[in-house]
Amino acid sequence: MATILIVEDEDSLRETLVRFLKREGYDVLSACDGRQAFDEAISACPEVLIADWMLRNHVHGLHVSEAFKAVNPELHTILITGFPSEDLLAESDRCGVLQLLEKPFDLQDLQDAVARALQARVPSKGRSRPVAVLDCDAKGFIRFASPRAREIFARLNGESTIRHLQDALGSEIVEELGQSDSEWISSTPFGSPNEKWLVRGRRRERDGGWLVVICPEDEQARTADPRVRILLDNRSRSSPILPDHGPVVVIERDGAVRRLLVSQIERIGALCYPTDDLEAAIKLLAAEPRVRTVLIDFVLAGGDMPQWVEAINTARPDACVIGIGGAGSEEDLLAQGVARVLRKPWRIMDLLDVMAC
Repeated sequence: MATILIVEDEDSLRETLVRFLKREGYDVLSACDGRQAFDEAISACPEVLIADWMLRNHVHGLHVSEAFKAVNPELHTILITGFPSEDLLAESDRCGVLQLLEKPFDLQDLQDAVARALQARVPSKGRSRPVAVLDCDAKGFIRFASPRAREIFARLNGESTIRHLQDALGSEIVEELGQSDSEWISSTPFGSPNEKWLVRGRRRERDGGWLVVICPEDEQARTADPRVRILLDNRSRSSPILPDHGPVVVIERDGAVRRLLVSQIERIGALCYPTDDLEAAIKLLAAEPRVRTVLIDFVLAGGDMPQWVEAINTARPDACVIGIGGAGSEEDLLAQGVARVLRKPWRIMDLLDVMAC
């Protein structure tokens, strides 16, 4: 029977979905956030992922889907959300999500979606090369090697099965890996002097085991793959990072600008929920208590900017409201109640500075 992974941070809903799908005969795994999902289910290779868009910490449902697809491109994703905006629909389509279920939904709707997922075929167009991932125990024994990892292992001696990290990397590299999980380590695979690998791992707090990613040297660009950073829980140490910043809501009329803001805000370490509508933003604030920063497009709000700021402050009194405007708009925006102004055109350091409120 198929294996299904449920990633949902609302305990009661997660437990309901688990019980229902188990009664339907599926093997069901569950997690409350992305990190737990990677730690406990990466080796299970689930056929279907059911993930909520809004999750705890800095990884949302689309991130989880992308990371699991990097290991298993055959995975089908069902995304559940209470906020089916055009942006989310477009991004879900780009990420290869099979179906988006809007809350509240009937369990029959979920059953139908799972049945479609198990019958669907993943299109070959647009697939990127999968990532080589290992799941190892605390002593370095390899419990799971992804298909791409087995391909790389087979280049060493024709054998795709290696039982211990030391057998592939050598004892010195394994020791170095254990001393630092924040850097990529260059390695010559054991017994294969013509090969060069870049290796990086992350310790699992639960059992002391390892999640390890291997990139052959000719695939060095893969070390900057966002999916790899998500798997390793690395929010890019080379970029400025907002320490422990909560999610951000962006209200912006221009779709291209919204997408740019999402990518840059997530690059500097915060989740971003975009919309072009005040009502939807208020709903997001009600659903996500961690939001403390809201960006508003000056042109979109227009003369209603004071009312928009008041509505946001009523919904979230401690929110920092930032106005986005062109040259010369700063004085007007500040007079209308925003705390700070992000001036167009902006650079990432401008974004970082204005979000440090």
